[in-house]
Amino acid sequence: MKGSERHVIVGTAGHIDHGKTSLVRQLTGIDTDRLPEERARGISIDLGFAHFDVGDLHFGLVDVPGHERFVKNMVAGATGVDLALLVVAADDGVMPQTREHLEIMDLLGVAAGVVAVTKTDLVEADYVALVKAEIGELVHGTFLEGAPVVAVSSHTSAGIDELKEALVATARGREWSSRGDLFRMPIDRVFSIAGHGTVVTGTVIGGEVRAGDTLELLPEQIPVRVRFVESHGQSVDESGQRRRTAINLAGIKTDQLHRGQELATAGYLRPARRLLVKVRCLSTAPITLRDRLQLGLHLGTKETSARLIVKGRKIEPGETGFAELRVDEPIVAAWGQRFILRRPSPAVTVAGGVVLDPGIEPRPRIPDLAARGQALEASDEEGRLSAFLAERDEIESSPHLAAWKVGIKPQRYAAFVADLSARGALVPIRSGDSSRLVHRGRLETLTQAVLKRVRAELATHQPRRALPRRLFQTACQHLARAELVQAAFEQLLHEHKLVRVGPNIGPADAQVQLSKNQAAIRAKIIEQIGQAGLAPPTTKELSQALGQKVETILPLVALCIEDGLLIEVGDGLYYPPAALERARAICQTALAQQTKATMSQLREAWGLTRKYSVPLCEWFDAHGLTIREGDLRRAGPLIGKPLAE
Repeated sequence: MKGSERHVIVGTAGHIDHGKTSLVRQLTGIDTDRLPEERARGISIDLGFAHFDVGDLHFGLVDVPGHERFVKNMVAGATGVDLALLVVAADDGVMPQTREHLEIMDLLGVAAGVVAVTKTDLVEADYVALVKAEIGELVHGTFLEGAPVVAVSSHTSAGIDELKEALVATARGREWSSRGDLFRMPIDRVFSIAGHGTVVTGTVIGGEVRAGDTLELLPEQIPVRVRFVESHGQSVDESGQRRRTAINLAGIKTDQLHRGQELATAGYLRPARRLLVKVRCLSTAPITLRDRLQLGLHLGTKETSARLIVKGRKIEPGETGFAELRVDEPIVAAWGQRFILRRPSPAVTVAGGVVLDPGIEPRPRIPDLAARGQALEASDEEGRLSAFLAERDEIESSPHLAAWKVGIKPQRYAAFVADLSARGALVPIRSGDSSRLVHRGRLETLTQAVLKRVRAELATHQPRRALPRRLFQTACQHLARAELVQAAFEQLLHEHKLVRVGPNIGPADAQVQLSKNQAAIRAKIIEQIGQAGLAPPTTKELSQALGQKVETILPLVALCIEDGLLIEVGDGLYYPPAALERARAICQTALAQQTKATMSQLREAWGLTRKYSVPLCEWFDAHGLTIREGDLRRAGPLIGKPLAE
């Protein structure tokens, strides 16, 4: 933007045949009815565009059709509007599309405007006063309450200068904040110029564009190159937000383009089919918003069908609520963008609102729409970013994703991340030789999910209170990246919500409920192994002796191990601690007498066959009781320490 120039987009609104196009022609000298059918029928069907300047103020006017059949075109034209010019004919007064257009502008967040009472040359002054009073009632409680109401005649030009002054005063009376540094322009017109090729037009709602730029056509995600840029029919070096802009594109055919697509900075916007939104149902709406209601969604210049998801709730006329929109085809939106919802038949505007998450991932469910929505609608930018990062498995280096999802300026992203890290909201997670940041809230959510999954997995392996960690990690692998799942397990162990039980882990509060039959079998297992001394039965032998399947015996034996009643030696052999202590004492005595011994010598000392002596010797080696040197074993560092200590 040069110097102190200010650009303002004005959108007309009002019922059919109330004189919007004639009024725009009076203000600008431009006839916006460009289609032959529009000229023949004397009504606006599609969008028209005009402009005028007053000092440093540059006004771009979007003239919208007033007929109820073309409300969808009106909504497309209202995209990016700063000021509304509500038009009411003095000989008609407030009509259905007057009300609907005002509601649409209000739902789209238009902040200010002016009201023009047209065709005053056709009625007496007293009637104009009545229409103004009617307008006062109409705009009560809307953004136009208290706005200037100017009586005009396009036929005699009466009041036109006063209307222009009211528009200028209203524009100067507002602070126009930046709409972002990343370029974005919804397309509302497509045509071809001989010798130049494809041209698209729209209202720039963020950033700037210059000849030579490479943009992205969305939702198709096709790269396109800008040949030249025009604004209001004049070639310009650059064009930006709040300006009507025409862009000549290279590398794409006219028939590949249409209204509803967008041009944007590459990598900024992303196509999506699910949006999290805050919805306001109009008090005049003839229906209640309920689950799975099919509505027409108007977003930018795009019109498509959307299904409303409110999780069993209802949003009554006059109420607001959080919802999910599931659309039939990929669309592009950004955080904070306004939208309109219309009932398809009979067609009428019923609601509108603001986008809080422009791209919900395809897989996850949102259990609580309100909780997530409230976090993402916060006015605090860092708070919104924190809420967004709390649902991600990693903190991306690119600021474009955060700009799209939560509406922060890209250049502030790194500072926000640094501040969140300093406050402990972001924590490092090790991944091999490197580490990555993850939001503490994401880690906490994941630990809860992991603990829930651990309990569920344990329930399928009853009677057990602990299982190998690798088994639990396999069951949790779908929850997040492997390193995050690993971090969640470490966190749960650190908080003693998971505990180690021998080589296994399990919930600290895990309880085993045995049936009478299981308790009886468990007691017999302990009895038979205990009575066998250093030659206990294997699981297969226990199965045969007790008349039970091996599958029944194994979990009960594992439970005995967890309780410290048995120790697994190997080859399906389990010893009570007292029996192993006896074997240790015998081994210690034998090695004290001859310093080193063969397995055969230890076997004779124990009075066992190879079936038992081989796994016993290997277990003693593994636990530091003996040290193997070829075919000999000598005393290990723990041979003199009783196993009970």
